[in-house]
Amino acid sequence: MGRLLVHVLSPARPLEERRQALDIVHEPSHPEILRECLSPSLEHGPKLALYIYEMLRNHREQLSKEDQTAVSIFMTSLKLCGHKCIPPSAPTKPDLVKAILEEQKKFESEGKMNKAAWEKKIKNSQQSLIQRLDSKSKDISKIAADITQNVSLRQGMERKKVIQHIRGMYKIDLSASRYWQELVQQLTHDRAVWYNPSSYPTSWQLDPTEGPNRERRRLQRCYLTIPNKYLLKDRQKPEEPFKPPLSYLFEDKTHSYFSSTVKDKATSEHIRFTRRCINVAPSRETPGELLLGKSGMYFVEDNATDTYDNPSPSGETEPASFSWTYEEIKEVHKRWWQLRDNAVEIFLTNGRTLLLAFDNIKARDDVYHNILTSNLPNLLEYGNITALTHLWCSAQITNFEYLTHLNKHAGRSFNDLMQYPVFPFILRDYTNETLDLSEPSIYRNLSKPIAVQSKEKEDRYVDNYKYLEEEYRKGIREDDPMPPVQPYHYGSHYSNSGTVLHFLVRMPPFTKMFLAYQDQSFDIPDRTFHSMNTTWRLSSYESMTDVKELIPEFFYLPEFLVNREGFDFGVRQNGERVNHVNLPPWARNDPRLFILIHRQALESDQVSQTLCQWIDLVFGHKQKGKAAVSAINVFHPATYFGMDVSAVEDPVQRRALETMIKTYGQTPRQLFNAAHLSRAGSRLTIDGELPAAMGILVQFAFRETKDHVKEVVYPSPLPWIKGLKWGEYVGSPSAPDPIVCFSQPHGERFGSLLALPTRAICGLSRKFCLMMIYSKEQGVRSMHSTDIQWSAILSWGYADNILRLKSKQSEPPVNFIQCSQLFQVTSCAWVPDSCQLFTGSECGVITAYNSRFTSSTPSEVEVESQVYLYGHSGEVTSLFVCKPYSILISVSKDGSCIIWDLNRLCYVQSLTGHKSPVSAVSASETTGDIATVCDSVGGGSDLRLWTVNGDLIGHVHCREIICSVAFSNQPEGVSVNVIAGGLENGVVRLWSTWDLKPVREITFPKSNRPIVSLTYSCDGHHLYTANSEGTVIAWCRRDQQKMKLPMFYSFLSSYAAG
Repeated sequence: MGRLLVHVLSPARPLEERRQALDIVHEPSHPEILRECLSPSLEHGPKLALYIYEMLRNHREQLSKEDQTAVSIFMTSLKLCGHKCIPPSAPTKPDLVKAILEEQKKFESEGKMNKAAWEKKIKNSQQSLIQRLDSKSKDISKIAADITQNVSLRQGMERKKVIQHIRGMYKIDLSASRYWQELVQQLTHDRAVWYNPSSYPTSWQLDPTEGPNRERRRLQRCYLTIPNKYLLKDRQKPEEPFKPPLSYLFEDKTHSYFSSTVKDKATSEHIRFTRRCINVAPSRETPGELLLGKSGMYFVEDNATDTYDNPSPSGETEPASFSWTYEEIKEVHKRWWQLRDNAVEIFLTNGRTLLLAFDNIKARDDVYHNILTSNLPNLLEYGNITALTHLWCSAQITNFEYLTHLNKHAGRSFNDLMQYPVFPFILRDYTNETLDLSEPSIYRNLSKPIAVQSKEKEDRYVDNYKYLEEEYRKGIREDDPMPPVQPYHYGSHYSNSGTVLHFLVRMPPFTKMFLAYQDQSFDIPDRTFHSMNTTWRLSSYESMTDVKELIPEFFYLPEFLVNREGFDFGVRQNGERVNHVNLPPWARNDPRLFILIHRQALESDQVSQTLCQWIDLVFGHKQKGKAAVSAINVFHPATYFGMDVSAVEDPVQRRALETMIKTYGQTPRQLFNAAHLSRAGSRLTIDGELPAAMGILVQFAFRETKDHVKEVVYPSPLPWIKGLKWGEYVGSPSAPDPIVCFSQPHGERFGSLLALPTRAICGLSRKFCLMMIYSKEQGVRSMHSTDIQWSAILSWGYADNILRLKSKQSEPPVNFIQCSQLFQVTSCAWVPDSCQLFTGSECGVITAYNSRFTSSTPSEVEVESQVYLYGHSGEVTSLFVCKPYSILISVSKDGSCIIWDLNRLCYVQSLTGHKSPVSAVSASETTGDIATVCDSVGGGSDLRLWTVNGDLIGHVHCREIICSVAFSNQPEGVSVNVIAGGLENGVVRLWSTWDLKPVREITFPKSNRPIVSLTYSCDGHHLYTANSEGTVIAWCRRDQQKMKLPMFYSFLSSYAAG
């Protein structure tokens, strides 16, 4: 209080504040207050006395009477408190004034010092308080952070639980969908319990799976999603949208089944590399992401969860998202796409191929490098062009094989319609009833492009080139802002998407692609592919714009010539409706015969000697440059590699150029810079063909050069076609007579004879199955034999229904699979390449086991998954695998015979019409054709021949019982293969696979026991038979008696006992 009074009454304060301080005198007890609050040590009393005196002396006029009275009272109070005061009436002596001023200055100085000390003290107190508060705030912040972290952690755990729950529910839903999809696939076909004719697909489309020599012969079921207006009236279907079997189970799904499954697989493993890319397929270009994981690769389409795919089969397109393991990769090649070096094509062991295009060459090279540095156990070391050419020139591979591999080397792909494989027009005679393949006049001139087969057209194209050349020079001279393009002979191309769709318009899924290409309409009837003769005439001399060459299907796929779906292509101007393709008279209106004869024409001596000239035009030195100008073989510049679209600045020109690249056609990659070598010999110097599943590189190892033999006269397979080649297999009409070269009794009946690609023959007991894993192919130069990596004998028929394996002769069998007692095993089949095991049962169920080779188990083979196949209602008596075409044929006592898909493990179709259960079955490794035998009602047997797609080719009755059948396996085009039937009287009868006419009978007078099994050796040099007594007899050609016999290994019932 004392300090406050001193501070307020100080002369430094405004007079108004000092006056207000005097109000203390109105307090009755103010003397006591002053006495208590005025500190002697701080000199409050003297200071107040001095300040009161100063106020009265200097401000008397400004003070009111009340103020002056208050001042007097205050001074009186100070006196009462013992403090001296200068009376107001005292004279103002200079010494007194001086003393007062000095005293005032002293007090002011002390006040300032006290103030500074106080402020310092307050500041120190504040800092101390702040420090204490800062420490406390840090403690509080740490506690708050811990609480926040704990809450966040708990929230994260709860969120993770929710996400895991959602993902688990999603996986359960996806798994349930997958299982339902599998059930729908297995139980709704026409041999299953849930079959509904109204919802089961009845149309067929080309299966993209490649077989031997890249031949795509198989069809698969599909829903035809083409409107009725494009179908003939008697083939139209109800207009309501198709609904797959049990589709209501999936109607509420918002996810894509295939894409979600792939995505789910990808998220379950570590992804080490990703790149954006486009999956290029004939029907669409799908943008997405390529993922490289630890065990496999994945392509996930963009917006994979936005749409729902119908259950398979779902229309006419394959699912856009897919996955594959590194073990499935067989080949990886760099590719062009839209004339840019930015793509890669992957070939899988199951026959599927994938073409992936990237943004630029660097992205493509990164992917290519990452794939090749992965563990690829089945990667094929693909041979170089030089080695391949040598094999062809020395007649060790066929013309078809060579062209197929040249197309692959040149980047031609079935996945890109603009780079579809190209094959030459071969024949020019499509009008005669007969044909002589040794007559040069029936062939086109392979030394010239297809468009200049006549001199008249040749001159017109040359004139056209000269005109464009002149215009080009003018444009350069006059500095035209839009100069003309470089000169060319042809404004169109021999191969483009329009050409491919023109030929395949009858074959889904290409029909729908054609409609999209033609603005949702078929072509004008007269312009539609309707006649081989018309197509030849237009390409060779009638049209200046039609310069089409052929596609590979002309040499192996008769189905594309048939309008099996009933499309309405309209009526031509002559009143003829366009339906099936009109074939030349010499084909007898039979598409299959046309393809077979056409394939033999491709392999004729005339074509073999001149094919090198066509190769020069398409793949060789006459493809571009001066040689191309001289050969009248220059196409529009937009069809050649190196056309840089990005360098064109004008957007209109750039768009036009992009359209040209996508529609004009694309010239193959140039493979040869000098003239191609001609073929030395006129005859394919091979006597046999390896199982086509082993691939061309393995086959090279078993082909041997032979001296020419004297030509003999033999009947033609078709009387009206001269020059057809029977082939060099045992029993061929054009080969010397077969003789017995090996005979060995074993005392026990064999169940089957099996020819191995190692050239050996195995005889197996009736309840034995040979399981083998082959080493991968190495390459043309280093490949000399096919090695067996692992082998074992699988046995069944035990009381405990266990399948047992014996892989070492000195050790007893080990338990492999405990089969259900409900499925008593009656037959088995093994697929070497894919490690698949199939078992048939008494109840008719077939079980498919997917296995993998491992050294961690006693059996050395580990089962990864199993699938049940339903279709038979009786005991499965036989299972036959045709690996080259990825099919399994099963036979049952209920009379059914079913084709199954090895890749998808699903039902394909049934072979119907047998009067009794099928007793023997076999399939061709070169064509996929199927032979079935059943007992005839009147005695003997009926032999039926079917295509790989289940179409009946023909049937023949045999008076004797046919106990077994097998196909010869010589290359198509250079042979007419036969079906060898083992008869009950010990005779082997051969039937032509072209028309089922008997070709020859092979007899062994010393034995008349039934032939229960037979097989051709892998090279065709030997035919092995086993009779009911266990005697194995082998035949060879008379001129090959000194040839080394294949090793024969017998595995009889005693083998499993040890």
